[in-house]
Amino acid sequence: MTNRIKKRIKNFINQRIKEIKKHQTLTQQTALDYAQISRLFPESNFIPLTSWSISPSVILHILNDIVINKRKNIIEFGSGASTLYIARLIQTLKLEVKFYSVESNEDWIQKMKKELTLYNLQDVVTLIYAPLKEAPENLCLKEQKLWYDTEIINKALENNKAIDLIIVDGPYGGSTPFARYSAIPFLQDRLAKEIGVFLDDARREQEHEIAHQWAEILNLKPRNFRRYSYITNNSEFITTPYEIAKS
Repeated sequence: MTNRIKKRIKNFINQRIKEIKKHQTLTQQTALDYAQISRLFPESNFIPLTSWSISPSVILHILNDIVINKRKNIIEFGSGASTLYIARLIQTLKLEVKFYSVESNEDWIQKMKKELTLYNLQDVVTLIYAPLKEAPENLCLKEQKLWYDTEIINKALENNKAIDLIIVDGPYGGSTPFARYSAIPFLQDRLAKEIGVFLDDARREQEHEIAHQWAEILNLKPRNFRRYSYITNNSEFITTPYEIAKS
């Protein structure tokens, strides 16, 4: 009996050590990624990152993808920190890129306009205010009812049929079941030959299913990371951020 108890205690301690090491590695990785993206802004500036924000690691992967795969037409659903970092990258490197950011919250999009103006980025991004409304059935998955106003987005995109990077961090997951599904069905006829798709919060059950539904539509295989999914048919170069070696 004593040996059995000792073995259980030992196994418990070893498991806790593994969890602590994993947490430490994740913390170090996030710090490294944040340090990298922060180089785009002077030290005196501050970009808020909250529990609602897309993580520094996802942002860094997106920035890598833009540069390495030479993206030309980018659209994101859900404005925030990523909007500022992407716009700053475009400005800093003088990239010839069209960047659209779709947002459903009117108060938030006004805040974004102020932030973009503060950093002189207002001409780099086309902000699209598109409230949530009842979505066409062909854009919905299962019990989904709402998505961004497609008429407003179509008008803003005009005849752009070469979207090559899609970042999906909205709408808010609680707005309707499978809230983020509609992005790929909606853009399917506007996609370039070579594309990249980022879906944040892919650990959640509904987003996980959405990623696999998109993969079937695009006939591609999703890559799942700690917090997000990445789907692409660009295979020449790896865009995944540098990872701290796991001990």
